[in-house]
Amino acid sequence: MATVLELQNIQKKFKDRTILESVNLNLQDGEFLSLLGPSGCGKSTLLRLMAGLENPTSGTLSWHTAEKKTAFVFQEAQLLSWRTVLENVRLPLEIQAKLSQKEQDEKSHFALQKVNLTSFESFFPHELSGGMKMRVSIARALSASPKILFMDEPFSALDEITRFGMQKQLRTLCEQDKLSVVFVTHSSYEAAFLADRVLLMSAQGGQFLLNEKIIYSQPREDSLRLSPDYHSHIAKISAKMSESFL
Repeated sequence: MATVLELQNIQKKFKDRTILESVNLNLQDGEFLSLLGPSGCGKSTLLRLMAGLENPTSGTLSWHTAEKKTAFVFQEAQLLSWRTVLENVRLPLEIQAKLSQKEQDEKSHFALQKVNLTSFESFFPHELSGGMKMRVSIARALSASPKILFMDEPFSALDEITRFGMQKQLRTLCEQDKLSVVFVTHSSYEAAFLADRVLLMSAQGGQFLLNEKIIYSQPREDSLRLSPDYHSHIAKISAKMSESFL
């Protein structure tokens, strides 16, 4: 796979505190990359730097693609309460102002199809469950046809049944649309289910304690959660996590 984004010697400081120190990282085309680590380790900061929402204190961030089309999904859905589901999904297209109203609606409708929410287009956010709100947020990100999707713990507030369903749906969507994804999580179980590669970050300095490729002999379906391969990856990640606190 070709590299689409490269970070070299990235440092990030907030006042006198160094959050990230000499981070080197490549994101491959079509890769699902999970950033895993304890609270405060710099996962979200690194994600925001990669997405261009923050600037590094030093180091270089290089794009190796002619088409830099990205989208960001936050931990909370952040929907506009006065807009319907369809209107919320349409928002990025309105801001771009490149398409007619009809074309915007068509693309938004198609994005909602991908997350199975077309029957809720006229609903308002307060009429939706937490899982449905997050699906609207993902549809909004997909409406502008990004090539790279940045996601900051989008499923952390969901119940387990909803979270499992969202994980499977997200993985399917990413494979269908051939997206590159950078996904921040606290959960080794979530990272091992979703990712092609897991980076485990140290508690301080943003160093990578583990760079683990995730390879399975079966699809990313619910049955995978019971497989020896899945639990082998979780055991390896968990062991490295334990080492970091010794």
